[in-house]
Amino acid sequence: MSKIKIKEVTITAIFAAVIAATAWISIPIPIGVNLTLQIFGVCLAGFYLGAKRGFAATAVYIIMGAVGMPVFSLFTGGVGVLIGASGGFLWGFLFTAFICGLSVKINSKTLKIITIFSAVLVCHIIGVIQFCLISGVNIWAAFLSASLPFLAKDLIVALVASFVAKKIKKLK
Repeated sequence: MSKIKIKEVTITAIFAAVIAATAWISIPIPIGVNLTLQIFGVCLAGFYLGAKRGFAATAVYIIMGAVGMPVFSLFTGGVGVLIGASGGFLWGFLFTAFICGLSVKINSKTLKIITIFSAVLVCHIIGVIQFCLISGVNIWAAFLSASLPFLAKDLIVALVASFVAKKIKKLK
């Protein structure tokens, strides 16, 4: 394996660990979806690594959790989390990282912001759909309880992650 490949794999693995660390910054709230900074780690991975490697780092994170490593919020892991009410947000992270990675190549500030917001919205749509299906509530109730309380925070965090990724890249 070449030195470039080893470096890419290592940095991708580091970002999977970053996502796990941000998941552990978690505040449980009574509606069943914890307030975490996972989306920061996911977006940061996409912005820094690009679409494909950001997706890969997020996939590694999800696989680590699926096999039982306690990398999800509140130090949980296992397939049960992925198929539970809030598991759709974890699946949505894959698309969020990918879309954030695509936004790096966009020159228009307005279009970049729209793309970043779209990345967060895709995550929330997938999360709401799974929440709705698993908890048996209608889509509106699922949106009100599992998405709306977190949407503004997630949009702001995604923008902050974009800014942080730019700053980190300048340090290279």
